[in-house]
Amino acid sequence: MVALRTPSTQEKPDVLFILLDTVRLDAMGWGGSELNTTPKLDALARKGSAFTQAITQAPWTKPAMGSLLTGLVPGAHGATARRSALPANKRTLAEAFAAAGYRTAAFSSNPNITPVFGFGQGFQSFTSDALAMAKPFLEQGEAWLQQRKSQASFLYLHLNDAHYPYEPIAPYAGMFNHTGISTSLDGEKERAFRNSLGNGFTPQEVESLRLSYAEEVRYLDDQVGDFVNRQLAQNDNLLVVICADHGEEFLEHGDLGHGHSLHEELVRVPLQFAWSDALGKRLGLEPGIHKEQVRHIDVLPTLLELCGLDWPAAAQELQGESLAPFLRGKSPINPRLAFAETDFLGSPISGPAGPLRCLRTPQFKLVLTDPWFEATANRFWLFNLIADPSEHHNLAAKKPDLLKTMWQQLQATSWLLPRTHIPDEVKTTAKQQADLNHLGYAETDFDEQFAEEPYFDPLAVPWLEIPELSLPD
Repeated sequence: MVALRTPSTQEKPDVLFILLDTVRLDAMGWGGSELNTTPKLDALARKGSAFTQAITQAPWTKPAMGSLLTGLVPGAHGATARRSALPANKRTLAEAFAAAGYRTAAFSSNPNITPVFGFGQGFQSFTSDALAMAKPFLEQGEAWLQQRKSQASFLYLHLNDAHYPYEPIAPYAGMFNHTGISTSLDGEKERAFRNSLGNGFTPQEVESLRLSYAEEVRYLDDQVGDFVNRQLAQNDNLLVVICADHGEEFLEHGDLGHGHSLHEELVRVPLQFAWSDALGKRLGLEPGIHKEQVRHIDVLPTLLELCGLDWPAAAQELQGESLAPFLRGKSPINPRLAFAETDFLGSPISGPAGPLRCLRTPQFKLVLTDPWFEATANRFWLFNLIADPSEHHNLAAKKPDLLKTMWQQLQATSWLLPRTHIPDEVKTTAKQQADLNHLGYAETDFDEQFAEEPYFDPLAVPWLEIPELSLPD
C-alpha cells in the first residue's frame, strides 16, 4: 500500500477570506459612505486594492456565496432556493485549497452558510453559530491560525453582524443614530411591512434603521480592521479578501431588506484585497482603487492564479476571469459584463415581479423576469446607470434597440438558464428554521403573490411588458 502524501504548501500564501454579510458598497467609506463607517478598512483599501463596481450574482446570501465559492452563476451551481443546498458535484474554492495541501477552516454566523446547506465542502473544520458576533469568531479564527505548522492556511470567516435586526452594542449604539427612535427589523416585521404595502415603518423609523445599520458596519470595521492588520504584521506571506455577499435596501425603491430585487443597493458590493508587503512584492501586486466592472465569479479564479492552485479539467468550467491583472496594475481593455439573478418571487409593494435576471454593463442595466416562468415572463426594465444612478427611470419603451441588443447579449452568454429540475429540499431542525425565519428566510415572502392589478409603491419602478422578446431562440 502506498501512503498518500499531503502536497507541500511551503511556497504558497496563507489566505483569509472575510465575508461581511449585507454590507452594500456605499456603507463603506471608500465606497461612498457619508458617515465615518470604515476608517480601518478604508486604510487597507488604500494600501491594497478595491473595486468600486463589483457586482454580486445574487441579492441574498445562499446563491451569492454559492457563486463566490464555485465561480458559477446561481443557475449553474443550483443553490438558489430557501431549502436547496450547494450540490456536492460543484467543486468549491475550499476543495481546491484542501487538494493543494492547505489547512482549511470556516466560521459562519449566517444560518444559510452551514454544512446543512452544502457549504462544508472542502473545510476540515466548520463552526456555525447564528448568534455569534464578529469578535469571538475572529478570536477563534486567530487561535486556529496560530496552530499552523508546516501547511499553509485558508480561513473563511462569514460575519453576519450588519444583517438586521440592526441592534448595535455599546459604544457603537448612538454613534451615528441620533434620531431618538428605537426600532428594529426582523423576518416577521419585514414580511408584515411588505404585506401592509409599505405601511409598517415610518420614514423616520427607516432612517433610524439605516443609521443603526451603519453603526453595525462601524463595529465590523473595528473588529475586522484590527484583526487583518494584526495578521498582516505577523505574517509576511498573507493574502486577504474582504467582500460582501449582497447589499440592503432602505426604501430607495420603496422596500426594505434584500433578496427581492436587483437594484444597485443590493447588487453593488464592496470587494477589496490586502496583502503583506513581502507577498505583494513576490506576486507583483500594486495598490489601486479600480472603477472597472468586475463580478463575484471572478474571485475564485483570482485566488487560483495568485496561489498557484489547480482546477481539474473534470470539474465545472469556471464562468469568471481572474482579477490578477487589476491587482498587478494592468487593467484589461475589454469591459466585463456582469450577471445577477434571484428566484425570489418579488415583493407585494413592487409588483410582485417574479424571478429576475439581469445583465449589467458599466453604463446600462437590463433587468427582466425569468423568461421560462410563465406567470410573470416578458417584463423588462432598462436603466442608464450614468444618467440615472438611483434607477428610477425605466427606459425600456424609449430605447427599444438598446433593450433588444442587451437581451441578445444576455442570450449569448452561458448565464441565462432555465430551472429544469426541482432541487432536493434540505430538512432543517426547528432551531435552524427559527434562525432562518428570524433573518427573513421563511418559506414564503408574502401571502398573495400575483394579484391581477399589481400595486407599485411610489418609489418602485413599474415594468414594461414586451411579449415579442419572450423566450430565447
